[in-house]
Amino acid sequence: MTKTKGSIKNYILDTNILLQSPNSIFGFEDNHVVITGTTLQELDHKKTLAGELGYNARETCRILESLRLKGDLTKGVDLGNSQGGKLFIEPDGINKDNLPDGYSIDVPDNRIISACLTLKERSNMPTKLVTNDISMRINASVCGMEVESYRNDQIASKDELYTGKSVVQTNGNLINQLYRDKKIEDIVSLRSEFTPLEGTMDPEKLFTTENEFYMLKSGTQSALCIYRHGDLKLIEEQRAFNVVPRNAAQTFALYALLAPVEEIPFVILRGPAGTAKTFLSIAAGLDGTYDSRKERSYEKVLITRNNITSDADFGYLPGDINEKMSPLLAPFYDNLESILRGKHHNEDNEQVQMQIDDMFFTNVINVCPLAYMRGRSISQSYLIVDEAQNSTRSQMRDIITRAGKGTKIVICGDINQIDNHTLDRWTNGLVFASEKMKGSDLVAQVTFAEEESVRSALATEALKRLDL
Repeated sequence: MTKTKGSIKNYILDTNILLQSPNSIFGFEDNHVVITGTTLQELDHKKTLAGELGYNARETCRILESLRLKGDLTKGVDLGNSQGGKLFIEPDGINKDNLPDGYSIDVPDNRIISACLTLKERSNMPTKLVTNDISMRINASVCGMEVESYRNDQIASKDELYTGKSVVQTNGNLINQLYRDKKIEDIVSLRSEFTPLEGTMDPEKLFTTENEFYMLKSGTQSALCIYRHGDLKLIEEQRAFNVVPRNAAQTFALYALLAPVEEIPFVILRGPAGTAKTFLSIAAGLDGTYDSRKERSYEKVLITRNNITSDADFGYLPGDINEKMSPLLAPFYDNLESILRGKHHNEDNEQVQMQIDDMFFTNVINVCPLAYMRGRSISQSYLIVDEAQNSTRSQMRDIITRAGKGTKIVICGDINQIDNHTLDRWTNGLVFASEKMKGSDLVAQVTFAEEESVRSALATEALKRLDL
């Protein structure tokens, strides 16, 4: 349905929108997209940075330059989409008098808000500021400006995210058949024999998503399995580098992590801290790389973790790349120590540390900042991306598309622990990957529940009692 002229709106884009998604300029249909002079200057300051921020700043400038060649940006330029939207640059409009006394006009965010208020006052169209910065939304609202987040970045439904696993009730004969034959072929034809207990609640959705995990129950009987290529396949005992799973979710995760790269090259593990996402990922990586009893599946384990500080700040840290990454990767070292102590019970702390040092010295384990992944092609590697909830959609796309021949990618994170102030649980790279890759036969996902945490009794009790 075509909008009437009176329903066209002005959408003023905050700088962080363009630094996350340069093509957001084209995401507002037939409305007017406005960029302030302050945002242009902020883009100019960011364009020389390494990594994603610098790239997106430069890409935004390239888009604006192509539009500039069409006409005067201050008077409006056709965006070239079928809806007829226009782009405007607002170089002025900054007025300290339209801000509350407590807001300094020298702060870039306040200058953008002031320009928004000026445009709102002189325009006969509804005017909104679009920003993914929560603090900016609060401040703008306090100053009298209508605000919203960039909705095109919201990948998942807010009702329920895909968990990758379900629990179903069935009859004992089918469970016995599964244990006997190791799989049940053409399981869709037997769908009426299964009743969802949790997870996938619609019976018609059972056995429709490739690589979804199932726990089958019948009285005291149970079986763990995976739906793949039309069949239900039994999951038997799993073990990686002497690590044994403690619950069904961990068994599902370890199965996916240990699966041959030709079968499942991409694994997504989501859930709260303490559910052993990182621990299991490292154990499986070492199992395919460092275990001398087995043929090596990978040449190295590559570890990265999202750095919330700016790329420029990261570059000024002292030392080589491993030394720069050490503070960010402390949890990996802790997990390595636990895994090695569990495998070699008689080794003391010094021996364990020597073994870890040897892994890094011989490049069995490598570390790399997430911001430096752009442009790399990673082959024959086991890549672990921790804290993936702090990555943007474009960062996640860049990571996944870096996978070369023989590489397995594992991303781990908790969408309730986001530190990036421009992201939320619906716009981050972890959810983006989960929703977009769901159903691919190259991907397996497991979402852990809070009750599946394997923390100590004290830590579990503290989580219950010390809720802030």
